[in-house]
Amino acid sequence: MRQIRYTLRLASEGISARAIGRMLGVARSTIQDNLKRAQVAGLTWPLPGDLTDAVLEERLFARNG
Repeated sequence: MRQIRYTLRLASEGISARAIGRMLGVARSTIQDNLKRAQVAGLTWPLPGDLTDAVLEERLFARNG
């Protein structure tokens, strides 16, 4: 979840998915998928301070089983 939080912060600063992927060592498509999940879940940076990793994970991934 730390990586997703970092991704959201970087994206909010206007950094491209390709650049974020290089920084984190993951595929651009993974970054794009995570950003789309966040958008569908209505999550934007900054995230609420009381949003735990468990709640964040549930909001992003619960629909996929």
